[in-house]
Amino acid sequence: MNDTKRVDPSQALRLAMQALGGRISIPLSLIRARLAEMSEKVSLRVEPVSPGLRIQGEAHALGAPIRFAARLDADGVHIEGEQRTIRIRLSEVELSTSEDAPGPLADAIRNGMIDTDNPATLIGNMISLPDMIVEAQGRDVVIDLMRVPAIQRDEMLRTAVAAATSYVCVKGIRVSDDAIELQLGLLPGGPKEAALSTARAILTPAVRFLWPEGRGR
Repeated sequence: MNDTKRVDPSQALRLAMQALGGRISIPLSLIRARLAEMSEKVSLRVEPVSPGLRIQGEAHALGAPIRFAARLDADGVHIEGEQRTIRIRLSEVELSTSEDAPGPLADAIRNGMIDTDNPATLIGNMISLPDMIVEAQGRDVVIDLMRVPAIQRDEMLRTAVAAATSYVCVKGIRVSDDAIELQLGLLPGGPKEAALSTARAILTPAVRFLWPEGRGR
């Protein structure tokens, strides 16, 4: 079994104690370790630029070596109905390649033809975005956490997450001292939203039991 995937009890306890104090601090070393596992074809480096992050990396695209860098800043989770969205702003985007790199992408980068002032629009126009990205315009990418595949395909999990986050949710995200600090807030969508989410979470199991054929619709 891969030890990097095990939950460290001491880390879990530390996060729980921090949550009781209204914040959770996630060391960037954990993020770097996860990126190292996931990025076999892309070299990524993450550094703090308070209150955000700066990501730098290298990859091969359309046959050319591409170096890139960008600053990332994120808001807290916004609650509206069943949506749980987070807005990520991309800025200070840089793209470069070698003088002899082949291909149309390398030519476009060398000739300054790529609009790095509106990176989210560029990303949205270049690739097919997953369902969880509900908006990519200008510099902003908006992600609906309820559309993350693991949550979206499990109705019980989806209603449980909606109910839990209607009571306690991340209201602010900032980077400080080589860690991502999540600031927690109570009733982020207000008492009415908390009550509605709780009702949905309670009624969903009953509906699934009484009307199982409706799950596939």
